[in-house]
Amino acid sequence: MQGCSRIRLYFLGVMITATLLGATGGPGRAQGGPRVVGTGLAGTAGLVLDVRGYAYTADRAAGKILCVPPGGEPMVYARVDSPTALAVDRLRTLFVGTASGDIFAVTPDGAVSRIFRCGNPVSGLDIDRDGNLLAATGKGAIIRVTRDEFRFSR
Repeated sequence: MQGCSRIRLYFLGVMITATLLGATGGPGRAQGGPRVVGTGLAGTAGLVLDVRGYAYTADRAAGKILCVPPGGEPMVYARVDSPTALAVDRLRTLFVGTASGDIFAVTPDGAVSRIFRCGNPVSGLDIDRDGNLLAATGKGAIIRVTRDEFRFSR
């Protein structure tokens, strides 16, 4: 009986994965594969989704943060020099790490503020369950920045 449960869980996982990847065919999909939601995005870094299903990625070379709304086309959401990493919180504030070690916050209204300076290139960002920001640096460190430490400056 336990083997049947494992098989059911496996197939449930496959079905969920196929649904999330859009592998069900239909308009905008090539041969039943995933639907392409953006093209011509050279030099992209990172990909995050907010609670409303908006996808964000960074164009490193052009210094642009791109937003892809559900069912829409990519558009420039903000401009930040040399973006390298992204994270988004439950309030839809987008955090952008840079090659220079700065971390910026982009609020849902599009305002961009530098909130923290690491001093080393940022290679990864994430948000913990308490809303604190975690930043991985190119020097092999992981830094936790609490909301109290955010310093909003333009």
